[in-house]
Amino acid sequence: MKISIDVLRRYTALPDGAQAIQDLLDDVGIEVKRNDGDRLTVELLANRGDHRCYAGIAREVHGRTGKGIHLPDTAPLQRVDHSDIIPLRVETERCLAYSLTLLALPEDVTAGVLPEDVLAPLDAAEIHSITAAVDATNLSNYEFGQPTHAFDADKVNGEVVVRLSTPGEDCWPLFSDSRVALPVGTLVIADQEKILAIAGVIGCEDSKTTEATRRILLESATFDPVTVRKAHRALNIHTDSAARFERGADPEAPLVGAGRVVYLLEQHAGWQRMGPTVLRGGWVDPANHLTVDVGAVNAFLQTDLSSAEVSERLSRYGFQTTDRDGEMLMVKVPPHRLWDVAFRADLYEELAKSIGYNDTPIALPPTEIGARMSAEERRQERVEEVLLANGFYEVITDGFYGRDMRELLNADDEAHPLYPHVNTLNSLERGYSLLKNNALGHLVEAIDKNIRARYPSPKMYEWTRVFIPDPTAENEVCRERRVLTAIASGAARARTWAEPARPIDPFFLKGIVEELAVELALPLTIHRADARDPLFFCLHPNRQASIRLRGQRVGILGEVHPAIVENFRIKRARPCYLEIDQDALLEAGDVRVYTPPPVHQPIVRSLAFALPFTISAGDIQDAIFDAGPSWLDNANIVDEFRFEEDGQPMRAITYELSYANTRGDRSADEVNALTEEIVAAIHARYGEQGVAQRT
Repeated sequence: MKISIDVLRRYTALPDGAQAIQDLLDDVGIEVKRNDGDRLTVELLANRGDHRCYAGIAREVHGRTGKGIHLPDTAPLQRVDHSDIIPLRVETERCLAYSLTLLALPEDVTAGVLPEDVLAPLDAAEIHSITAAVDATNLSNYEFGQPTHAFDADKVNGEVVVRLSTPGEDCWPLFSDSRVALPVGTLVIADQEKILAIAGVIGCEDSKTTEATRRILLESATFDPVTVRKAHRALNIHTDSAARFERGADPEAPLVGAGRVVYLLEQHAGWQRMGPTVLRGGWVDPANHLTVDVGAVNAFLQTDLSSAEVSERLSRYGFQTTDRDGEMLMVKVPPHRLWDVAFRADLYEELAKSIGYNDTPIALPPTEIGARMSAEERRQERVEEVLLANGFYEVITDGFYGRDMRELLNADDEAHPLYPHVNTLNSLERGYSLLKNNALGHLVEAIDKNIRARYPSPKMYEWTRVFIPDPTAENEVCRERRVLTAIASGAARARTWAEPARPIDPFFLKGIVEELAVELALPLTIHRADARDPLFFCLHPNRQASIRLRGQRVGILGEVHPAIVENFRIKRARPCYLEIDQDALLEAGDVRVYTPPPVHQPIVRSLAFALPFTISAGDIQDAIFDAGPSWLDNANIVDEFRFEEDGQPMRAITYELSYANTRGDRSADEVNALTEEIVAAIHARYGEQGVAQRT
């Protein structure tokens, strides 16, 4: 909106200098976008229709300065509910108030023009003068914020009706090249033959005034803001009138706006009223009141205002206050603020603007000394440091997914361990119909999105919860399980000149688990896959492992099953997944005690076994520990050789057994005998399945 400083000075006192005025307007919430000396381009608050006029801007300045406000002269209007001269009917509650005033030019009188000083607000807004009747209605809009419109009374046939449009109706809006169809239910002003105007938006060519007009019907009204907004957006017609009405106009202003137009036309252009003003509409002031505690105001603004000062400052904006009980004030919301003042905090804002945000005390809010991180939080931070160091990024996924996730995970069979879910009731989105009972689906989906975005080697982790249906749970619905999940695909390490890129595989995740075990001092160990794990059937049967803590299964790792990868339409990628129970991972680890290395070295023996592919290397490793003594420290796999025997593929796995000898009292013969017992135990356990020692 473009305004004139000289015109604004007619309404209220302003400081000297364009820059000082700009600073004042900026500080009261009316931002000056451009300063051209006497003319300012201001940006108004989106929810304040009352700002869009000189009176509204002057009220904000007066609210800060308290130097008074002076409004232009208006003609007193005689109001009646009915007139035979002006038949009027309002058929809808969407019209809050509607008035018509008939004016005419006496015989042998030519319509005059408005003086230049009166037209100054329109000149500043770059609105050209047309006729006195049109100029006066535009001035009412810019001066008081009350849109008005003049119909040529001789083009109006019979009763004027404010109603909603019916199917098939059209009209010819001003400045349009042709007629336009009206959406059904559009609020319109009509006579007995045609549409005179789209209420609150624009008049029509069929009833517009011209230089030849001798009688005018002056319209001044207030309409429901939502109705006006829908109408102008549906028709793509944007006017100053619609901009004011859609933000909420003052239901008590129609007579003020009409009085200003009548005053201008009678004083300067030779027009005269023909009878009283007809005012119809069902609006009644709801007399909204808010209770304000002066003590609470001072506590909020950190000020020391008295009840009288609070009342006086609010009165500058049009609020009426009544002292209820010393510190308690009853504040009545004026009609021009009904649309945006609903809470006590809105009044605090008015008081803050009145004082000035720059003049309110500046202080930090009271705080307490922060609590130290808990032991669990510190351990979680250490876990994240390990993951971040290995190139992982944290992600956050939803706690819900759609029923199609069952099919994507091949869990649509009721016998599948992942089939049971907690169903959400009345879900508005199909994608949120199930509480997730696993985190795998969302992370595989994230891998797919990253690969499609041309990020070939994503690594992600998430602290999340899964919800396992359990009627015996405390809530009788499900139990929640906190888990750390991670997924990775592509290259574990970038290619260098010395070696090619290493692809992500289950051994990469195994290394992550072992690093976590060291960092947290937890005895996490890797074992053969456990078919009791709900995710067992979602991972590759030969490329997965179980994670245990002190003999208890606490997690799983492995390559995502190829069928699931195909279901997600992931190509040329083999993502690997890791999941560990969060409570187990973040429990207190073993106390680290430095133990000097033994003087005597351990005794090492190597064993090689031929294994068919039906027996895993981990099975043999477990059997070695079962048969060995308690002081057998390690049985690491150090070599693998593949060959065929009688046409069957076989593997030769070499294990390096490390026997502790801290006191130096273990003999080679004793160790050799124990090793032979281990070999015999393995033959007895797996010999019939094709396992044999290789020498």
